[in-house]
Amino acid sequence: MKELDVRHLACPGPVLALRDCLAHGETLIRLHVADALALSNVTRFAQTRGADVESVPQEGGGFSIEIAADSGSSTARSGEEALLVCDVPQSEGPTIIQVTSKVMGQGDDDLGELLLRSFLKTQAQLETKPSAILFYNDGVKLCCHGSLLIDDLRALESENIEIIACGTCLNFFELADQLEVGRVTDMLEISSILAQAGRLIHP
Repeated sequence: MKELDVRHLACPGPVLALRDCLAHGETLIRLHVADALALSNVTRFAQTRGADVESVPQEGGGFSIEIAADSGSSTARSGEEALLVCDVPQSEGPTIIQVTSKVMGQGDDDLGELLLRSFLKTQAQLETKPSAILFYNDGVKLCCHGSLLIDDLRALESENIEIIACGTCLNFFELADQLEVGRVTDMLEISSILAQAGRLIHP
């Protein structure tokens, strides 16, 4: 029996591992997978190839899957390509962008400022827009008097993208009276927003 531990592989890795085993003529295969998604995907692929499948939960999580195939199981089936695309459930909750600096990336700061401005401007053009952009640490300066992004951030607000600045950070930099776009919040709300986010982006 061919035995493989594929718990470290992200989807569709476990299915690809099974396909390779079948292609090499293996007829008895045991795969150890990490979760129910991998179990479902491996089972569907094996059954498409005409193999019998049995699975049992493993101590500590995951599943052990035994696949009993025949010589014909090594041949690809029509339409099985769809099973090689990972069916990952979409995360629930809003998309949140965190901006903690005046630049994007590391290296040349002038280039980093251009990149960040371009990144933020494009958010209004996305089909699925972020719900909010959180500015904290050095990032709050982008929302204040003198920032080149004020008009860009106001344009994002007009697209119902909330602009939120950390009040503690504004006070630290003595900018509390210079905020020109967005609203002020505290760490309790920031923590709540991050905890409820479906997706976090940190450019």
